Order: sequence, then structure tokens, then C-alpha cells
Amino acid sequence: MVNYMGLVKRYFEEGGNEKEAYLRKQIEDCGPRNKSFLNHGFEYLCFCGIYELKEITDQAVDQYPLWLRQHGVTYEPLLKAYQGSLKKWKQHSQLLDYAELVEELRECKEVNPTLLNKVQYFLVQEKVHHLKEMDYELRERYAEFLSHEINGKVNQSAYLKEFDRIKLHQIREAAYGPFVGKVRLQLEEKKIYLAYHPDYRIAKKLFNVQNKERLVWDFSLSAEKKLKQQTLDVINYALEHTKTLKELDVYICPLKELYLFCVREKIPALDLLELEQKEKFLMQLHVNKKLMVQCRQIPDRVFKVLFLMAPEISWKANVWYLERFSADETRYNPARIVNRISFLEIRQGRNRDIAKEYLKYQLGVSSCSIQNIFQGSYIIKAFLIYLDGKGKYVDALSGTDIDAYFRLLGEEKNKVETFNDKVERIYAFFRFLTARGYYKKIPFYQEYYRKKAIYEHHNRTVPENTVTQILHSLVDCPEDLRLIYLHLWCLGLRINEVCMIRKNGYYTREDTAWLRIYQSKLRMEKVIPIPMVLYKLMMFYIEKKGIEGNQYVFQNKQGGPYSANGYWHQMVDFCNAHQIRCKDHIFQTHDYRHSIATMLYKYGASIQVIRDFLGHKHENMTKQYIDCIQESIDQSSQEYYESKESLAGEWKRRYGASEE
Repeated sequence: MVNYMGLVKRYFEEGGNEKEAYLRKQIEDCGPRNKSFLNHGFEYLCFCGIYELKEITDQAVDQYPLWLRQHGVTYEPLLKAYQGSLKKWKQHSQLLDYAELVEELRECKEVNPTLLNKVQYFLVQEKVHHLKEMDYELRERYAEFLSHEINGKVNQSAYLKEFDRIKLHQIREAAYGPFVGKVRLQLEEKKIYLAYHPDYRIAKKLFNVQNKERLVWDFSLSAEKKLKQQTLDVINYALEHTKTLKELDVYICPLKELYLFCVREKIPALDLLELEQKEKFLMQLHVNKKLMVQCRQIPDRVFKVLFLMAPEISWKANVWYLERFSADETRYNPARIVNRISFLEIRQGRNRDIAKEYLKYQLGVSSCSIQNIFQGSYIIKAFLIYLDGKGKYVDALSGTDIDAYFRLLGEEKNKVETFNDKVERIYAFFRFLTARGYYKKIPFYQEYYRKKAIYEHHNRTVPENTVTQILHSLVDCPEDLRLIYLHLWCLGLRINEVCMIRKNGYYTREDTAWLRIYQSKLRMEKVIPIPMVLYKLMMFYIEKKGIEGNQYVFQNKQGGPYSANGYWHQMVDFCNAHQIRCKDHIFQTHDYRHSIATMLYKYGASIQVIRDFLGHKHENMTKQYIDCIQESIDQSSQEYYESKESLAGEWKRRYGASEE
């Protein structure tokens, strides 16, 4: 047996009086306690050479019952009580160094006190001095701690939820601090838990998410920093621009799959994802059909967010989103929005870079309309994709290479006008390449390949019975679709023009109603007379909808112009539902321009008047819209021959006798 009294005597000789007095004071400061608890604990600590309560080790706590047994305490419940008191002294002393943490926890009134104490004990053990230090990795360690301390997953889950509630409290309190600007997640090389977002509104929205795992993002994985930063940028965008958890899921779950795919495939950045990699990404998800459907659109969503949110336009991006460009509004057709131009289909990097140069020139320098540039990009891309397949570079072609491509185009079943348009656009592309120094001169003559177009008139006037069926059925159509149709039928406007009509475009002068519209195709305004009954219908509609100033009359959900394509699809569905057809198709908005032109011509309007009404540049175009011109010519010829002799008969009558 250890000579306890001898040890105590030695401690006194070494200044133990002072140490013991300090130790006893520390124990007494821990609060009222049974005297035997105090004395036994005091003696044991002196025996161990511990004079600071904060120096009590777990080993010392574990061996305390053994020491008590040696000193006559054998009752098991009492042994546990003694051991518990030693633990509390240790905790109390530790809390003296964690006064600020204790104070912060005391402010968490919404947390169950019993559960709060468990968190407090754990945080002290982890040497956490402030609640702001709580992060996901600490949460993981707390879950591990609970697995040893608490029985049952349900109970552990309750303790873990209170841990999250404490963190949410801290985020709320921090929200009233001196934050400047928007609070966003910052990239750190560790796991990030979205429910611990520094923006309290976001953290609160995510607090009750059942599947916590989808909110965990591991940025400690071995991957390029740019990939991680771009992923976090998209996460921040999604958190800031979605209102519901359902909307957030459109980004979060698929984005995590894409991020992990890029990590595995060692892809350095999200915006460098190639077409083959997109396809591989989706193929790896084919086992989970639901997840595959969710992930189908995420690459495009990511491309768009990164392109639109970048500090400067990323001309190197493989997909350009045109809403980022500040082109003159007269170059846009709001009713037929061009959303993006993709270069992903061009696999060869050199050809792709040159295509980007050309499109950058067209968007930034030329005055071409965005719609025209977009349509031309398809022709240039098709040409470059062909070169990819042949292993050739667009800046190193011979006349023979180009001739082979045009011959291939000639074999396709295209209209002459379509073929000539492709030749002209490729020629313009080579003019650009020559100007940039890729060629000394253009390696082909477009005149050699252009085909002679033989005009063939197609009768596209809408039959009267079709119009009658539609007018009788319009009562079943929504009001905005009805009124758009009346503009097509009465005025022969382009569907784009109808969708872009603004409130102040309607006006009256001298008992005549007028409509001022913008022609995006010609990039100029025109003014035409309209029926007074249509004007009154529109005034009633505008007042009912509360449309003001320069707002669009027919609006989409965002207040922009109604979609021309959307209108066409709805009218096709409408005609199908009512079994209405127009010749060999169901419904075409452009056919009503032919109907108006033909009707005006039949009632005596000149070609020039019809040209101005339709908004054409040239009369030859107007003639193509009048479906009765050839009929009028044939009728005039018939009338002439009925009233006159044939040329041969008249010649014989006049000159025949003298010839004989």
C-alpha cells in the first residue's frame, strides 16, 4: 500500500500548503458538495500530484474508483457518484476558460437545456471557444461522440438536431453584425454544409431538410481549385435565386453528381466539359433513370450560370448565352429570343477557336441582327463539323477541299435559295479569315457554285372555310390568343410583329384607328390603318390587363413579349382539338400575310400600296405574296383572245392578199 501520509508530508515540505490551499479553493468554487466527496477528491488529487482541476485527465477519472476501494469505499453506486463529482470538477474548471462559449450557449433559449449541456461538454472537449467555430467536420465528430454516449439512433438524431439548432442560432445572431455586401459561401479545402450557410434566411430554409447528405459538399477532394470554385459559384447562385427547396433541387442534386464526375475524370473546370464527357456523364447514370432525368439539363444550367455571372465575358467558353451581350436592342427580336450559341459540336480545338473569333466579330463589330447571326452560325458549324470528320483545319484548306464540301451540299435535297444562302455565308466566313490573315486570298469563287433560282409561286392563301371554322371556334380560345389571331387575320402582320406590339402603338386620328409597330426584320417602324372594331377590342383588353406606357400588350409571365413559337404551338393544339386543317398543314401564321395581300389586290390596291402595308422592301417580294396574280394574267389573256383574232389570223387578213 502506498504511504499516503508520507506523500502528503512531502508535498507540505515542497510548498504543498500553498498548492493544496489553491486546490481546495478550486474544489469549493465548484459549488456545494457533500464533505466526504470533497475530502476524498481532494486527497486523491493530491495523491496524483494534480493541483489544477483543469489538469485532471481521463485516466485519473477512470482510476479514481480503484483508489476509493483501496480506502474503504466499496458500494458501487457511491463509487460512481464520487467519480461523477471528479468529472464535474474537471468540467467546471474547463468552463472557466470557456466563459464566452458558455455565455453564447446560455443565449440559446430555444434549445433543450439537457441537450445543450451535452453539446457544451463536447465543445469544451474539442477546445471550441465560440459558436462560430462550429462547422460540418465538428458536427461529424459530434455524431461519432454521440454514438458512444447515447443509445439509439432516434436519441442521437435528437441531440444532433439540437447541435444544428445552436448553429442556426449563432448564424441568426451574426446576421445582425456589421456585414457589408452579400453574405456568400467561401471556398475552403474541407467539407461544406449548406445548412450552415452564413445567410440566416438560407440556413433557416435548409434547416428541416430531411436528407442532410445532399447538403454536404466535400471540397477536400483531390481536384483543381477552379473546378471547386466554379462548383461553389453555381451553388451560391442556386441558393440565392431559388425560392423553394423543390426549385433548389433542380440544381443541387444533379450538380453534386456532375462535380463528383469531374473529380473522378480529372476535368479541371466545369465550363471545359466536352460533348463526349457530357454524354459519358449521363451514361454513367443510366442505372438510376430518375437521377438521369434530373441530371440531363445540369451541364447547360452550369454553363449558363458561369457565363452570365463571370466578371467579364468569357470568350473562351464553349457556350455563349446572348443575354450577356449588350447589343443594341434593335438587333434583337424579343418575340423570337436567341438564347445561346454552342461550339461544343465542333470537336477540333483549332477550328472551334476560329469559329469563336468569327462569332465574336459578328456580335461585337458587325451590325447584323442577332437572329441572322444565329442562323448563320449553324451553317458555319456544319461546315466545321464536316472538316472535323475529315481531319482538316479551316485555316489550311485548298480549293479542292472546299469544292468537295459544296458538291456534298449539292447532293442534299435543299431548295436553291437554301443552297445559295449556305454558299454566301461560307464565302463571308472566308472573307473574315482573309481579313485576319489566315489566307492571302479567298480560295474559291462563290459565283461558280451559286445556282440559278427559278421562281415557283406557291399558293398559301388560307381557305375561307378554314378561317370560318377558326373564327367560330375562337370562343374556346384564351383571350390573348384570340386577339393575336385577329391581328393576323385582319392585318396580315408577321407573328413577331404582333407579339411585339406595345400599348402606345394604338392610336386614333380623324376617326381612323392606327397601329404603329416595329419590324425587327427590317429594323424600322411602320404605321398602318386598322379596323375600328379591333381598336376598341384592344382598348378594352389593355384597360382590363392594366397595361401601361410602353409595355408589351401581349406579355409572357416575365412581362416580356409573347413567344412567337409558343403561340404557334398553342394554335396547332387548338386546331387539332377542333379538327381544323389548312390545306396540307394545320396552322401557319405566315399564310395570313398571303391572304391579306391577295385580298387587297383583288379589291384594286396597287402593288406599291400592298408593299407598304405588308412592310416589304421590294415589290418583287410583294408579288410573291399575291396568290391571284397569275390567275389575273391568265384571265386578262383569255379576255384578250376572246375579243381579238389570233395573231396568225390577223396577219393573214392584213397581209395575206398582197403576199399572194
